[in-house]
Amino acid sequence: MNFARYGIINAKKFPDKEFLVERTPSKNLRRVLTWKEFNEKTNKVANYLQKNLGIKKGDFVLHLQMNSLEWVITFHAILRVGAVAVPLNFRFASIDIKYAADACEPVALIMGDGFLPKVQPIQKEMGSIKEYICVGNNVFADMISYEEIIKSADSEDIIVEVDDDDPAELMFTSGTTGPPKPVCQAHKTLNHIGIGNALTYAEGHETVYLAPHPFYHSGSFFLSFPSYMAGGKIIIQLELNKPEYLLDAICEEKVNNGWVTVPTMSDTVNAIKKGDIDLNKYDFSHVTGSIVIGAQPVPSSLYQDMKKIFPFKTGNIYGITEGGGGGTINLYDEDVLTHPGSIGKPTFNVMARVVDEDGKDVPVGTVGELLLKGPRNMKEYFKNPEMTSIALRDGWLYTGDLVRMDEDGYIYIADRKKDLIIRGGENIFPVEIEDVLRRHSKIADVAVIGYPHERLVEIAMAIVQLYPGETMTEQEIVNFCAEQGLAKYKWPEKIVFANVLRNVTGKIDKPALREKYVGKKQIV
Repeated sequence: MNFARYGIINAKKFPDKEFLVERTPSKNLRRVLTWKEFNEKTNKVANYLQKNLGIKKGDFVLHLQMNSLEWVITFHAILRVGAVAVPLNFRFASIDIKYAADACEPVALIMGDGFLPKVQPIQKEMGSIKEYICVGNNVFADMISYEEIIKSADSEDIIVEVDDDDPAELMFTSGTTGPPKPVCQAHKTLNHIGIGNALTYAEGHETVYLAPHPFYHSGSFFLSFPSYMAGGKIIIQLELNKPEYLLDAICEEKVNNGWVTVPTMSDTVNAIKKGDIDLNKYDFSHVTGSIVIGAQPVPSSLYQDMKKIFPFKTGNIYGITEGGGGGTINLYDEDVLTHPGSIGKPTFNVMARVVDEDGKDVPVGTVGELLLKGPRNMKEYFKNPEMTSIALRDGWLYTGDLVRMDEDGYIYIADRKKDLIIRGGENIFPVEIEDVLRRHSKIADVAVIGYPHERLVEIAMAIVQLYPGETMTEQEIVNFCAEQGLAKYKWPEKIVFANVLRNVTGKIDKPALREKYVGKKQIV
């Protein structure tokens, strides 16, 4: 079934019910679309794409916007005509946009007017793109105004039938191990992602889901699917630069499920602990589901703080784009507290294994590569059968993440295979060092990468970000590692005090850190 059909179904079932809420707290702005309004606007764009521009089943359409009501409308409009949506990272530079265009030869680009300075210089280089639709007030003469489409296009229901295995979207990975890879998801994959998430988080038509992070990555977007499919509500939070904005959104919108990154929740918890936020003005009784955190392993200290502060359930979700944004979840309070640091067990409709280099299951407690199997796995790396054959073998997705599984079946991240540091023949997992250093009260964030060494090949380098006003010495870092019982060969031998670079989804940007601090000295 075409994944975009749910919008038509729910417009008939819940026409006057709020579906999308866009919040901009600094401007005290709240924009709303009911299911009926969403369906009508989506139909208008879809009809224009098909009837006026001739966009058809199988065509690719680039999609470059900030999170907004229009982001969701135009994404679903692309799918309704059977075309393939290609959502792009809004931090992409011009060269990255061209990289995406070269990857799929799109026939059109739908973008926000804020991206004109990035797009205009490369228009002539993207020869496959014949039509540009611009959302906003600043529309160039050679482009089509989204607002004009909404004013004039036909709002009659339109849906192009597709085969379950037909591509629905091309989503680029977050690029934590190298250049972003184009991951192709079929319509059936999106359906299974939504069903799996609905079962995992017990979501349905009464769900009010908080989506505060970018939709072009799998985390925030895929986790909103149950609300879309069942007729619930999605809260698009556009600002998180003040910790209270997160809590305001949860309480004012009566959110009962949501997902945030570790840095966002950490900032909020720290503000509460310092007394910058008065919890007495917040009522969380409506959070009957859970507010999960992810994008990286969650420090056990953050869990403990959340348990003391908030009455709602929390958990750590692990997922990658290739696996449909979900793989494992440590959801319930008792699991989180009795298995600290765990990413939990497989979610609904997912199986997991831990294997060695030969693809054989490893003993309990032994580090190996995490494999995932289920209907939410990607269709392929687009136009890259060689890479697809490496990642997908006998239905199993080789994630590239090193993990261990305990005797109860709980999984713990060791590290990315590509992030592994080999010091004089000894394996060092950066995540282990990062988890130790995050326990220090002065350290706000930390990242560990491999640094070239003439004799040992690699040593551990720590980029340490302190809380404002705090100071530390390298020796204090080393002493703390010793106090925490970290083996001496794992101690960071090169330490830099600086901000930790993260991508927009909250993940530590290891490639950027390696480029900045290692550069040409990097050993490949």
